[in-house]
Amino acid sequence: MKFTSLLLSSFMMTLPLHAQNGPQEESAKIAETVSTALIQKLGGELKAQMSQNGILAALGFCNASAQTLTAQISTTTHYQVKRVTLLDRNPQNLANTEESAILNAWQKKLNEAQVLPAYEIHSKGNMDYYYRPLVINNEACLKCHGNIDTQSELGKAIKKAYPNDHAIGYKMGDLRGMIVVDIPVKR
Repeated sequence: MKFTSLLLSSFMMTLPLHAQNGPQEESAKIAETVSTALIQKLGGELKAQMSQNGILAALGFCNASAQTLTAQISTTTHYQVKRVTLLDRNPQNLANTEESAILNAWQKKLNEAQVLPAYEIHSKGNMDYYYRPLVINNEACLKCHGNIDTQSELGKAIKKAYPNDHAIGYKMGDLRGMIVVDIPVKR
């Protein structure tokens, strides 16, 4: 409840700024708040699980709760949010065709030593779609997404929880995926 109140207060504090900007700027501010809330919630919960109960508990938590927590952010904020990737662990997070094109373009930028955008917004009809890159920038991410020995206890647990896992072998600075926030707009 405390998290929900803080998040809604954050929205209310930024709303007056939106009136002065165009639709995409307004969408970007809303989506930044929503995507940051998701990152903080998931990241905080995973770090807590990892520090209190170990990496296997964090894996179990992610398997059981990551989708639920993402849905809770959507419900709390009233904006659809999701995490997507090209190399999925959970098939529900596999990028669609448009998302894949954006991720591939971002990967090309990284391969050419270019800087990724903080976000992109694509408008279609009465919707803005906000795309925010997720880059491996924390060593904690590599505990489950780095070079995992498939015969280790963790490797076996990942295989059991995610039989078709494609989300290992990452290193610092790699593009893991993106957060997508759908923003309805009046045009």
